[in-house]
Amino acid sequence: TLLRKLDANDCFAEGCLVERWTSNPFIARTTSESELWTLKRSVFKEILKDFPKSRKVVEQAAAASKGAAPTTRRRASVRGALKAAEFVRRKTALYVHPHSHLAQMWFGVLLAAILYSTIVIPFRAAFLENHVMSWDWMLLDYTADTIFFADLIIRAFFLGFHDENNNLQVDRRAILANCLRSEQFKWHLMATVPAETAMLLVPKSRFCPLGPLQAWSCLRLNKLLRSVEVPSLIHKVETSLAHLGVRVPRNGTKVGKLLMVILLLAHLTCCVFFAMANFNQHSAVSGQRENWANDEGLLQPRPLCPGPPVPIDTVNVQYTAGLYWAMATISTAGYGDVTGNTKSSPEVIYSILILIVGLLVYSVVIAQLEGIVSQLDVTSSLHKLQTSKANVFAQIASLPDHLRVRIQDYYDLLWNSHLGVKGDRLLGYLPISLKADLIRDIVTPYLEDCFFIKDSGLDFQRYIVQSLVLEVYLPGEHLFHAGQQCDTLFFVYKGSVDLQTEAGVKFKTVALCSMFEFSAFMFEPHLCTAVTGTRCE
Repeated sequence: TLLRKLDANDCFAEGCLVERWTSNPFIARTTSESELWTLKRSVFKEILKDFPKSRKVVEQAAAASKGAAPTTRRRASVRGALKAAEFVRRKTALYVHPHSHLAQMWFGVLLAAILYSTIVIPFRAAFLENHVMSWDWMLLDYTADTIFFADLIIRAFFLGFHDENNNLQVDRRAILANCLRSEQFKWHLMATVPAETAMLLVPKSRFCPLGPLQAWSCLRLNKLLRSVEVPSLIHKVETSLAHLGVRVPRNGTKVGKLLMVILLLAHLTCCVFFAMANFNQHSAVSGQRENWANDEGLLQPRPLCPGPPVPIDTVNVQYTAGLYWAMATISTAGYGDVTGNTKSSPEVIYSILILIVGLLVYSVVIAQLEGIVSQLDVTSSLHKLQTSKANVFAQIASLPDHLRVRIQDYYDLLWNSHLGVKGDRLLGYLPISLKADLIRDIVTPYLEDCFFIKDSGLDFQRYIVQSLVLEVYLPGEHLFHAGQQCDTLFFVYKGSVDLQTEAGVKFKTVALCSMFEFSAFMFEPHLCTAVTGTRCE
């Protein structure tokens, strides 16, 4: 059960530094991508040795916590009773935790409903002329409405939140007050208004030049107010997928978001642009129909309302032409084969506005793609920089050619096996516990051969594997010589190592997942010479 959530500029387990904890009284788990500064108690004790005054204050605090006065103990007991009551209340309250799997799944369903409304409603309002309102459309629309209404109820009464002190609040009144204070509440409330019920009070002929389905869709445009939540919902879906262990490529996600934004913007722009042309076709008198769709022959010369529904094949041609214009305008390509009618002021002004929006979108796309491309080639650039520095040093030091060749071979091996960076350096960026688990999983076959490791506790094994160092060797390198005092234990992760006598006669080859010279590591000097037979790690 979650008792408290910590945010930035907060700390926990301070008592570990003052008192001698034998076990942690709670479990601390990261719920999002976090950056933590840590201070070990051993390091803290060493620091206090150089600061007597601070050490005295800490000792007094430790003594006060052990032998507290009755009033202090009474205050602590009251605090403990309040925590116990809070624990019981959370156990009995019916609420949805904001970071639970149920909440994350609900956000995914909500995202699907918002995308449906954002795509389908403008399309129907612009293109499906004289089409009737079918039961299938009503079922889909009211399914989305049910999701929106349920989301409003969940947020207003059941979805817990963290207050300014980062404490989880599950009280119904507190949840409702927090929901009413939020900026999104008014948009959520406006999006749930069933404005399409006005069609029951007004005759269908009064909506001309809009057909029944078009009028229904226009009255449902308030659902598009929920589209402002799309970025935050996408982020929540990404976070939930990461918690489930689903790896989502960061660069691929960025490109996908850009494409989705561009396509949605082009879709909405296309719908508005065609709706303007269709309205001009219906309202203007014969000979004054000045719109781009009429110029392209996409509309009937004399449209009727009410009249026969426009065929789906014709709708596909109309939508394709409008989307083509929208993409060409937003991308600032402007081929000029499909353009707004220059005699129509609304179409010209609208085209200018979309060109301005296209310039902004184009700038954002360039900035995002520049970052993505630079990240794709950053590893290669760093490796070339390291290789260049090594070559410059070899020239300054006047190294012989055979050493220069070995240096180049080493960097080639490092690039082919680790893309220029050794694995242990990359693991240095991971948390200590995660790094230990990863290395332990890699070296498990070796640990099974070491009795002093496999028979020890998990804590000891973690300290051992954290001390392992990965090295990369070229063929023919000497790891040690016979008679040399042993201070290193070798595990062959990749490649092979030849064991030779003092005379240089090979008598054994140690291959993958093997350990050698274990007895020398424990008791005596090396009895043989070890030379790498192939490229080794």
